[in-house]
Amino acid sequence: MDRSTDKTYYVLSSGAKLGFALVAFLTIMYMTGQLLESPLTSLSWLIYIAVIYLTMKGFRDKCNEGFLTYGQGLVFGLKISALSGIFVGLFYFILMSYIDPDFREAMIAVAEEAALAMGLPESQVEQMRPSFEMTTNPWLMLFSNMLSGLFNGTLISLVVAAFVKRKGDPFQEVMRNVE
Repeated sequence: MDRSTDKTYYVLSSGAKLGFALVAFLTIMYMTGQLLESPLTSLSWLIYIAVIYLTMKGFRDKCNEGFLTYGQGLVFGLKISALSGIFVGLFYFILMSYIDPDFREAMIAVAEEAALAMGLPESQVEQMRPSFEMTTNPWLMLFSNMLSGLFNGTLISLVVAAFVKRKGDPFQEVMRNVE
């Protein structure tokens, strides 16, 4: 394998690791009945941080000869986050389409309760029901989770890349590209 194949493989495997870690966490949250309203779901941010940091550092050391610019780190984080977003989107799609079709109705009920808790009149909440139904469509959940993964990864990669970056000798970098 050449170096670009190694890098591609590392990026894909890192995205899969992040995706599997998030899906495992969401599965545990679902099985314990805490996926909808638990503050524990915010722990997914820690998973993002840990996996992006560890895989970005590994990418720098294993595939990039110990060097990584801020831009390379950011692009790496974006790529693996986009892939992990596909995994999470597929998780929700499969959950809502095949495993637990009633989960969608539970999501709508939670949204309606939240709207009522904000002080909206019940008649207005009833008028909002078609919007709630649209946003909990399994296909829309698939695509929105893909975008959400990309957004979350962007935020985290912006910070992590600043800590993981390591510049080398500019002359050596230019010469390496010439070879």
